[in-house]
Amino acid sequence: MPTPVKRRNPSLDVIRCLALLCVVSAHFFANTEVFTLPVNNAKTYLMCLLRSASLICVPLFLLLSGYLMGNRMPTRQYYRKLWKTLAIYLLASACCGAYQLYASIVYWASPLPVSGLILGLFSFQTAPYGWYVGMYIALFLLIPYLNILYRHLESQRQKQYLLLILLFMTALPGVANVHNLTSLSWWLQPSQSAAAHELVSPFWVDLYPITYYLLGVYLREYPLKLKPGWNLLCIGLAFFAFGSYTYYRSWPGPFVDGFWMGNGSLLNVIQSVLVFSFFSGLPLQKLPAFVQKMLSYLSDWCLGAYLVSWIFDQHVYSALRDNVPDILQRLDHYLPSVLKIYILSLALSAVLNMVYQLCSSLLKKLQP
Repeated sequence: MPTPVKRRNPSLDVIRCLALLCVVSAHFFANTEVFTLPVNNAKTYLMCLLRSASLICVPLFLLLSGYLMGNRMPTRQYYRKLWKTLAIYLLASACCGAYQLYASIVYWASPLPVSGLILGLFSFQTAPYGWYVGMYIALFLLIPYLNILYRHLESQRQKQYLLLILLFMTALPGVANVHNLTSLSWWLQPSQSAAAHELVSPFWVDLYPITYYLLGVYLREYPLKLKPGWNLLCIGLAFFAFGSYTYYRSWPGPFVDGFWMGNGSLLNVIQSVLVFSFFSGLPLQKLPAFVQKMLSYLSDWCLGAYLVSWIFDQHVYSALRDNVPDILQRLDHYLPSVLKIYILSLALSAVLNMVYQLCSSLLKKLQP
């Protein structure tokens, strides 16, 4: 049974901040038209490596949930904690909706109906990256019952069987169902055709959040026994293998975004677990108190930053597309663009969190 968290672990704050950075990184490639490039040179090979590595973003958030929440039970106190997530989501959605309304008036000359933005709150579309909140709410409701299931397994072996079954259902299809097994020419250039043979039923792949959650619970109880140096080596090999495979599947271009790159694909599970294990094992408790405090603030701002990063994506990448018409050259702007959006998103999220804290304090004072 997982042990409760006694004090805040700065290593976990680092993981959350890293996950946000990977989100922003992944969105760079989605917003700069680089996927239309011929994938046949060193620069686009690096693009494949960076993009594949960025896909650990959502898995890291889910693994972290399992690591931290493996003891939660279905109590009123537990479910009350969902209010902050909903409040940050609503505040971030208000910012995204206001930006869309502004852009529709200034740039599109066709104002969006406010009613559509309000209804979009329920479909998680007013904040275009709000799909994650919709997924997380459902997972949050299930977590205590997943914990009950996990805690009633009597041995480590039984828990491993459960995880293997989940990986078979949600992760294996991403590598087993993406190859054409009857054409030799396809293997020489797989980008020529999307034809593939289905070896494993993909019916359950969308349950990958549960797989990652329970992996996080398991890793809390049974950490990977890898020395930091070996762990880093495994991470490097996993990134290299995943990125190289993506390059192979896309060559000679344009970029192919296939089933093997899904959040729950086995390739992504491997690299995500390795990265999570490395950072969760770092002895950061000896950091100065003010550094740990700053990390805790940044970590708390990550959800809001995830959601409002869409606003800065629109601004930064619109300017990049206008000012750098050569798509290949846009890759040279990867690092400054990602860092700029990362910092601005965290800054706006800090404001949203202050608004939330202020409103919470006022409500408490108004209570009889």
